[in-house]
Amino acid sequence: MVNGQQTEQSMLRLEAAEVLSKCRKMKNNISFYFLTIIMLGFVATTTVTSVFASETAQIRIISTNDIHSYLRPIYYRYLDEIKPWGAQSREGDYINKAEFEGKIGGMAHVATMIKKLKAEKPGKNILLDAGDTWHGAGLSLFDKGVSMVKIMNAIGYDVMTPGNWEFLYPKEHFLDLVEQADFPVIAYNLTDREWEDPVLEQYVIKKVGKLKVALIGLTYPWTALTSAITGAAKWFKFGIKEEEARDLIADIRKQHDPDLVVFISHGGYGLDQKFARRVDGIDIYLSGHTHDEVFDPVVWNNTIIFQGGAHGKYVVSLDVDVKDKKIQNFDYRLLKVRQNLIEPDPEIEKLIEEAYEPYKKKLSEVIGSTKVMLHRRDFFQSSMGNLLTDAMRDSHKTDIAFFPAWRYGATMMPGKITAEDIYNIVPTDGHVFTYSMSGKGLKTLLENILGSVVNKDPYTRVGGDMIRFSGMKLVADLAKSSGNRILSLTIGGKPFSKEASYSIASAHTRFQNSPLFGAMKVKDTGKVFVEELINYVRKISPITSTLDDRIQIVGQQRVIDFRQLDNK
Repeated sequence: MVNGQQTEQSMLRLEAAEVLSKCRKMKNNISFYFLTIIMLGFVATTTVTSVFASETAQIRIISTNDIHSYLRPIYYRYLDEIKPWGAQSREGDYINKAEFEGKIGGMAHVATMIKKLKAEKPGKNILLDAGDTWHGAGLSLFDKGVSMVKIMNAIGYDVMTPGNWEFLYPKEHFLDLVEQADFPVIAYNLTDREWEDPVLEQYVIKKVGKLKVALIGLTYPWTALTSAITGAAKWFKFGIKEEEARDLIADIRKQHDPDLVVFISHGGYGLDQKFARRVDGIDIYLSGHTHDEVFDPVVWNNTIIFQGGAHGKYVVSLDVDVKDKKIQNFDYRLLKVRQNLIEPDPEIEKLIEEAYEPYKKKLSEVIGSTKVMLHRRDFFQSSMGNLLTDAMRDSHKTDIAFFPAWRYGATMMPGKITAEDIYNIVPTDGHVFTYSMSGKGLKTLLENILGSVVNKDPYTRVGGDMIRFSGMKLVADLAKSSGNRILSLTIGGKPFSKEASYSIASAHTRFQNSPLFGAMKVKDTGKVFVEELINYVRKISPITSTLDDRIQIVGQQRVIDFRQLDNK
């Protein structure tokens, strides 16, 4: 490129010299000097313009997602990987590993990591968050996300897109949190129900160093089908809205002529990849929602796509070289935040202590103990999910209990259990509902849930992992066609019957309201499930919940036996 610039400059000088030679033959000296000045200025200006037009500029994108308001460090066992031969642990013996690794995350430690990354590229960085940040830890049930917004302001976030959990708060409180943020909260696919006007800014333009960056937000398209419908979500419309995205990108490029177009999305890693393949013109795509720990980005349709795990376990650093509005190179790092390796930022540490102070006594109360590690995240079954549903079924004396397979949740290590440990798993005041359902309706429900979990089209893969349940034993073959995946189902130790009626308890579910499954005698018990769970832990401690045979998945060659993966 340097040789090209020198050649271009030499040609310009030769052209100027020829003109000047002709000018010297002119009789009018004033004209000669005037033209000389013009041509020398032309050469100088063109030379400078040529140099800057080809200059490479760099930007560092620092990002987080799905922190779920975990202000303090936690233990967090990651999910197993499903291999052709069955499930394989990503962590090994996590109890053993945690002895070396310690806790992860914590906003004071995250802040230190972010400030270090910013200091390495002063004036050339931007800090982004992809949502599910203001809700999730036990503290958020009490302070409603206010402390998290204060901390993000203090750290210096630049832009955020809301996740589905931000909408669990009432509409007025959600909008108040947006107002409290010192940074724009954006989403192009969020409109009000009545007029379908944008609720938030759809995009923002930021100048980062020498680069003009357009940032577009995409919140979770299926928020209205999640637990968040009990809060602000019922007032808004969501959706994927591909065509609107194409039009918006075209308008932004026409009006603002940015060097980069960056999407900040809470769509989920699968959905976001499909979206990037179908919608042209996106340079960088920050994904959230599915908690994927992406150690190396994927590239589709000239779009770099990545996601940074969850719970503050990682901070992403993406350095990008840009030249003539095109990415030339990038350097990506997924940086682990470990309490025993990274010093806490004192300013943020103080804000965290202030946030906890009003609730310290309630949250620190020891309510029981566990002999085993209790973890939430896994595709089909977890020891935490078994504890929750067993507790609900015991409390309400039903045949079956259901609870959603939420992805977030700190891991509990063997030892004492505090009230905060329980609120960290169920940070809501959601009630338990009871109802009855026929065997036919129940089987239809389970087939639908299995279909959603394994659906190959990420646009229709609504919800999380397999719903957690108690009171049943289910064997399923995921290779079968939709509606035919259940091989066997027993309830209370007996084969299920299509004609039988089964009593069910659940919290944070919506299928009892769907005519498709025919729930009858639906009743809001008025019982707050998290408080029932605390009482259950008090009653039966020490906890011994483990993985068992309540669900078995037929793999390509064998049945995945989850008991083999339990606490070692």
